[in-house]
Amino acid sequence: MSAGPALLPRWPRSLGAVAALGLLHLGLALVPGLGLEPETNVLLFAANLYVAYGGWLVFRDGRLAAALGFAAGYLALLGLLLLVLERESLFVLLAIAWASVYRVPVLRWLVLLFVLCYVVLQPYAFECFLPLALAVLAVHGLRRTGADRFRVACLSLGLFVLAALLLPVLHLVSQDSPQTLLATLARPDVLDALGSSLATAGLATLLVLLGGVPLAYALARGRFRGRGAVEVLVDLPILIPQSVVGVAILVLLGPGSPLGRGLEELGLGVAGRFAGVVLVQAFVSYPFLVKAALTAFEGVPTSLEDASRSLGVGPWGTFWRVSLPLAARGVLTGVALAFARAVSEFGALLLVAPQPETGPVLVHRTFLQGGVADSRPVAVVLVLVCLWVFVLLQFGRAFLPGAPRGGAGEVPR
Repeated sequence: MSAGPALLPRWPRSLGAVAALGLLHLGLALVPGLGLEPETNVLLFAANLYVAYGGWLVFRDGRLAAALGFAAGYLALLGLLLLVLERESLFVLLAIAWASVYRVPVLRWLVLLFVLCYVVLQPYAFECFLPLALAVLAVHGLRRTGADRFRVACLSLGLFVLAALLLPVLHLVSQDSPQTLLATLARPDVLDALGSSLATAGLATLLVLLGGVPLAYALARGRFRGRGAVEVLVDLPILIPQSVVGVAILVLLGPGSPLGRGLEELGLGVAGRFAGVVLVQAFVSYPFLVKAALTAFEGVPTSLEDASRSLGVGPWGTFWRVSLPLAARGVLTGVALAFARAVSEFGALLLVAPQPETGPVLVHRTFLQGGVADSRPVAVVLVLVCLWVFVLLQFGRAFLPGAPRGGAGEVPR
């Protein structure tokens, strides 16, 4: 009961603030030539009343700098949206959002980013806002861990560059409607190309998995002369241009070579054949799986393998029961990277085996026939399908065991 009289002096001040704001909007309605309709004026009055209450809450917290920042942000919205662009409805929406989330720093930055993207960076609002919003959330999460400013600056710069690099792909994906993409996906040539891409890339990934995992394990556990040269050779397919890869395969296995003629007689030729597509994809994707698996095996403590051997388990059983399960997440990451690299191969395929037609080759042919307008929906469908497969492979990592923390020679505590 004693708290009631203490609250009474606030009412005259609150009513006075509401009355002052109402008189201000009444004066705006009477200004000749302003063109402010009564309905819009009432809507602006309600929004400004809410903003005034939000500003009072910020000021009540006792932080003058925060209150000045709140006022500066509101005035910036007022000048940009209401006076310059004359977009009253958007001003009302963003002003209410500004007042609602200002006291939560990360939400405040997201609102400012929204204004920047959807007002200043049109017509690239969506493709700019999405990666930058994720960057803001990541930087905020790092700051909450107590990271120093240098690490925060490094993350901010790296994510900004990443967002700039992803901008063309995000812009591409946002260009066509779902109806257009579904109609494109139903085309027979698109279905055939996607089927060829998934089949050949899957088989190529299986081949590099069978050959790459043993090599990665041997490099991770072996210390022998020439190990550095082997690692350089593993990286070689990344360094060679795609056109050179295609020419090299044709020189060795093409119809004009002795080996190629022998394979053609046996019905195993690679030029313009399914086997040629798989061979090219396996060549370019091999390093990605080996490097990822090598890192994964190096993260498995050797003490666990030694313990398995001391219990009488042989090298083969130790590999299957200890080493490979603990490195499974890293190996699956290598599988995802190898598949993505295989399914995206284009340059060497165009020389060695343009048939059966894969997705990238179809995009190129459609571009030559109809330009950007015809090839764009095909490219978007290819991106979405491959991205979905890649996400599924990455999602599968969560269900696999991981190596215990600690160095390769340490016993985890």
